[in-house]
Amino acid sequence: MKTAAVLALFLASAAAFNAPQFATRAVGKKAPAKKAAKKAAPVAKAPPESKGYPSFAAAAQSFSLGSISGGGDRKIDPVFLHPTVNTAPAPDFDYKEAAKARKTPANSDFVYDDGLTDLERKQRGSLPAFLTGSAKPNKVNAGTRSDIIEQDLPFGLDGDRFQLLFITVFGIFTLVGCLSGSISLD
Repeated sequence: MKTAAVLALFLASAAAFNAPQFATRAVGKKAPAKKAAKKAAPVAKAPPESKGYPSFAAAAQSFSLGSISGGGDRKIDPVFLHPTVNTAPAPDFDYKEAAKARKTPANSDFVYDDGLTDLERKQRGSLPAFLTGSAKPNKVNAGTRSDIIEQDLPFGLDGDRFQLLFITVFGIFTLVGCLSGSISLD
């Protein structure tokens, strides 16, 4: 019984979406066909002249809200500094005196650290055998060597900076030579 009910509902729902089987037509005489009247050839009319893009600028400029003024009638002087910024002129600065006080390798003192803390340095002075085994430094107290002299390289460069400058300059020469085709790095 359930199967029959489901089948009947299925057929009824399928029939609801179909056109009716006995469609009717309008009955009566057909209207006589109208003859198309001959029209004159259309005259080519130029398109209307463009007025540009639509703009609301004129309406927006004349818009007002009663007695409220937008402030467009007063002149504004711009202030580019914050009021709390010190506007006093910069003090005079002597660059030559500052250059004399600048540290350079020629006028700087080198300090060599022995790697000990202040307490260990104090104990080393008071107790000669305060460190034992691998903790004892193996430093030879021969003093500072006087035969090593720091070289003054051009442009005030130290050895590392001079080496970097040398590598950079000859690297650029090599690059230009390779790009021009006169050097081949095969």
